[in-house]
Amino acid sequence: MKKHNLDLSTIATILYSEDHARVELPVCDHYAGRPRFFEKALQIRAEIGACFDITLDLEDGAAVGQETETAKWVAQSLLDFSVRYGCETRRPGVRIHPVRDPIFEVELPIVLREGVPLPAYLMLPKPENCEDVKLTISRIREQCAKAGVEPPPLHVLIETHGALADVQAIAGLEAVESLSFGIMDFISSHRSAIPKTALNSPGQFENPLVRRAKLEISAACHRFGKVPSHNVTRNILEPEMAAEDAQRAKRDFGFTRMWSIHPDQIVHIISAMLPTDSELEEAILVLTEAEQANWGPIQIKGELHDRASYRYYFEVMKARTLRK
Repeated sequence: MKKHNLDLSTIATILYSEDHARVELPVCDHYAGRPRFFEKALQIRAEIGACFDITLDLEDGAAVGQETETAKWVAQSLLDFSVRYGCETRRPGVRIHPVRDPIFEVELPIVLREGVPLPAYLMLPKPENCEDVKLTISRIREQCAKAGVEPPPLHVLIETHGALADVQAIAGLEAVESLSFGIMDFISSHRSAIPKTALNSPGQFENPLVRRAKLEISAACHRFGKVPSHNVTRNILEPEMAAEDAQRAKRDFGFTRMWSIHPDQIVHIISAMLPTDSELEEAILVLTEAEQANWGPIQIKGELHDRASYRYYFEVMKARTLRK
């Protein structure tokens, strides 16, 4: 890889006159709902580095009737993680139950209590509308006030008709830092009007209703500087399919993060979501030439570049250097 002396913070000041701050998250979010799955994810983390998030799952990952026990396991896991890796290391996130589910009120004080390290974020599934998200934020703040801690950021699963209708309002909430697409619940909510072929590729990228949902989620996130997270790849026997889905989600729909539901999918998603070596080298070349031209217009190989393209290449560099 070509070395460079580019200072990204200085370049940001030059290229952006407005506040361009946005949420930056790892490009892969791996879900683990049981101790052995969590340990496997930590093993992979030890091998490739802390370049992906781990979400401890209290919803679909918890056996029916054992929700309280699972919440206690999650709280203990957060404590053990901090002891094992230190307080400065980014901790796992936690997927909680929907806000109107009675279990929500049981698990929240178990996970968000004094003495338990805060998760990196909480993931809210199945909100019916923006009011559900606001109610969740309020309840989290109340519980954190009791525990004497700052509320963690909220990630929101968009998987109902109402949440999709309110997606711009949800993305605009300050406490929300990421929106994810819940493809399976979204399709099932259409009561067989969307065929099952849309659950997998290539159908998920071709069905107009599913395409619309993905595009609206991604557009809302980019409008408000939040992170759009793509849905799962259901085929866990061929992990390379997760890479193919991630590439298309990034290229055609603007997603910058994707879920993993099997450990073998993690490295494939990361490699597909991050800029390639050739993309990074091109960005370094353009920005180096631009800096030498005092950020005026330049041409490279017959192509014009100005501040608009400089901002594009700046984002490529930042994505590669800050998220890896």
